[in-house]
Amino acid sequence: MLGWSAGGTTGAAETPSSAILASGCTGCHGTDGVSQGAALPSIAGIDRRYLMRVMLEFKQGERPATIMDRIAQGYSDNELRRIAIWFSGQPWRSTDPPTNSDAMTEGERLHQQGCEECHEQRGRFQDRDVPRIAGQGADYLLLQLEVYQNPREKQRQPEKMQQALAQLSGQQLQLLARYYASQR
Repeated sequence: MLGWSAGGTTGAAETPSSAILASGCTGCHGTDGVSQGAALPSIAGIDRRYLMRVMLEFKQGERPATIMDRIAQGYSDNELRRIAIWFSGQPWRSTDPPTNSDAMTEGERLHQQGCEECHEQRGRFQDRDVPRIAGQGADYLLLQLEVYQNPREKQRQPEKMQQALAQLSGQQLQLLARYYASQR
């Protein structure tokens, strides 16, 4: 029997490349994962294990979302893993311009007082459980801090983070968000 030769197909569906899978994310998270919207996170250069964990939480309904839960459900776990690996391999680029020095000083004090233990290196440290927050958009960071501060929120944070956030005012959350956004 003769089969298809070079350039032919065997009838099996081709697997899309990781870059093609990730291209579905660019509408919200920007080209190569660098967000252009202040309320949406940049995901380029974020630890692949953290990205995978978060995407699975969206897919399984364990993390509140307006749309990410439905998007994640459209991918297999293997496709989500490939997307996480692809974005983690992209270079990190900060999104927000620097903020004023008063906000920097107070934000740094708040960081040292309650956040440095986990969010080391002024928010640049990242691993499977701790995302890079330095250089993310201030609007996105503030929204996340407000969500995490709400005791009725479905997405619970470590006890240490809950305790630290419970003590902060809305103005302090804004200063902290601006501080992290200004870090490169």
